[in-house]
This record gives sequence, structure tokens and C-alpha cells, in this order.
Amino acid sequence: MEYESEIHKLLKIGAPAEEVHHLGSGQEHMTPHEAVEELSMASDSTAAIEEVSVQVGSKLGKALKMLVGYVMLFLAAFVFFYSVINFGAFWSQIQGWFSKPQDEQILGEDLQEYYKWIGNYFYAVGDDKFLEPTNDIDKDGLSNHDEFVMRTNPIIADSDSDNFTDGVELLNGYNPWGRGQMTANQKKLSESIDLNLINNRISFSTSQIPEGVVSGGSMIAYNLDLPGRISIPKLNLQVPLIWSKDVSQFDADLTKGIIHYPGTALPGENGIIYVSGHSSDYLWKRNPMQNVFSRLNNLAPGDDIFVEVYGNDGKTYNFRYQVTGSKTYRPDDQSQFTDGSGSKLNLSTCWPIGTTKDRLVVSAVPVAL
Repeated sequence: MEYESEIHKLLKIGAPAEEVHHLGSGQEHMTPHEAVEELSMASDSTAAIEEVSVQVGSKLGKALKMLVGYVMLFLAAFVFFYSVINFGAFWSQIQGWFSKPQDEQILGEDLQEYYKWIGNYFYAVGDDKFLEPTNDIDKDGLSNHDEFVMRTNPIIADSDSDNFTDGVELLNGYNPWGRGQMTANQKKLSESIDLNLINNRISFSTSQIPEGVVSGGSMIAYNLDLPGRISIPKLNLQVPLIWSKDVSQFDADLTKGIIHYPGTALPGENGIIYVSGHSSDYLWKRNPMQNVFSRLNNLAPGDDIFVEVYGNDGKTYNFRYQVTGSKTYRPDDQSQFTDGSGSKLNLSTCWPIGTTKDRLVVSAVPVAL
């Protein structure tokens, strides 16, 4: 009968980690208890789970980093393209934060200061429009406000009496108040002036000199309130022809199409039909017609130009012209408006592209449809 001591009983009560078996040789052999085996297996399983968790966590972390990177890249691309597409609107908003109300400023200048300045040249005027900032009193191509900015004489076309009008000198980078190139300060002041518009004003003023236009009456009563249309097949171009009423409307009209100089001949009349359009314009201007005549130099003798005009009778009148040649003129060169050969169509634009120094004029004569 096996004897159990109190010590053995205590060991059993405490769920011993191991049992002792007595062998015949007097040696003792130690064997793991089942609980120890389970604990060991559990420990191994825990370690394996932890290792798997670390691996999964590492992969998940990498995946999350990649996902965040893609999201940030997408957002950056979205913001970039959205900003590019809507740059004009954003710029307009920014300008609105800092600019004064329109009735208080023109091109960043206070109107009160402008009227005080131009008032020094006049005791009284019969028409207030005469002193408006957009008017060109001396017909030198500079508006009254341009003269104010450059501090040139608004009532004398050639402030320094060198036989070149102030507008021509400004277009060519010369000092309108003296000899040589513009000073650094004059160049800075001129940055706010629209040279394209000056170029057109000079040409228009030249066209109004009596011997500059030779025209005869037309048998057709045109409706000049409706835009006509000019089509140039070689350039794949169809563009509205705006019948400008006054030089002060040129800037606005040139955003709608190409313009006909008022006072020059109309289709079907004798004389020069003078039409102008942009070859380029300032980047900050939202002008859909800013490059309409950028390929005008590609026209060659024999190329067709078609003109549509609406009559007061509701009919559409069509004219066909063929190019005879092209030539570059200074804006104030009157020969671009004079011709004794009858009817002629002159298409003009500032040239070279991106400059306002000269005008490229493509001439065409009427031919049968």
C-alpha cells in the first residue's frame, strides 16, 4: 500500500508542475505535467500570433502610407488643375479685395487727381465728355488718362516737338519728353498702359485725315448694329466683324471679334475697308479673340476672304475678296489708308506677334462670287 506523506498531498493540491516516479534502480525520472505542456504550447502560439501581427501591422502600415500618398497626390493634382482652369476668376477675386470701387479709380489711379491734373490745361469746356479719361484730345494715340500717367501734354500730340507723336514714341520705347530711350521711371509708368489700344488709336486717327480715305456711297443700306462676319478658308477662320462706332469702343469691341474702323469704306464702296484684329494680347486679359489674326502672315496672293454684311432689309449681302499682297507699316503711316484703285479690303494687326511696334496689313481686292 502506497504511503502518501503530507508533503505529497500538498504538492498534488498545488497542481505540481511535474511528478516524480521512483524507478527500481533508485533513480528518479522527471516528466512534464500536462499543464506545463499546455502552457508551453500557448506560449508558442502567442509568440507566433505576435509575429504574424507584427508582419500584418507592418504591411498594413505600408499600405496606409501608400494610400495616404495617393490621396495627397490626387488632392494636389485636383487643386492645381482647378486653380489653372479658374485662374481668371481667382485673380478677379483677389483684385476685388484690394481695388477701389470703379467710380473711384481708373487703372489704379484716383479720378480726383486725374481731373485736377487735366483741369490745369483748360479754363472751361462745353462738353464734359471732352475731358473723360478714355478720350484722346490731341489724337496722338494716348488717351487722356495715358497722358496723365506719362505726364505728357494732353493737348499737343508731340510733346517734345521732335516730329514724332507721343503715342508713336511710346510704342517704340522712346522718351516722349526728350531725346533717346525712355527713362527707367517712364518704362515703369508705361507698364499700366495698353499698347495694343494705342496702336489702334494711332491708326484710326491717321485714317480720319481727309486725304487718308477715299470712299464712295453704296447702294446698300447696311444694318451696322448687327455684326457681320469674315471667313478666311485658308486659316480655317470665321469671326464676327464688329462695326465700331468710336475709338473709345475699340477695346471692348476687340473682345467680341475683329473691328471695322469707323469712317473707312464699307463693302461695296470705293476706298479702303480697314479691319483690325489682335495677333496677341496681355496674358491677364480674358479675351477670347486675342489671337484671332496671329496667322495673318500666312495669307498669300490668290487666297480668298469672304465678308457677310446684314442690310436694313433683313437680307444678307456677301462679298468675296482675293489677297494681292501684304506689307508692314508704322501705325501712323497714312499710306495704309490711301489707294486710288477703287475698293480694297485691308486686314491689319499688331506685328510682330507680342509687340505693338508696327502693323501687318494684308490687302485684298473684290472679285466675283
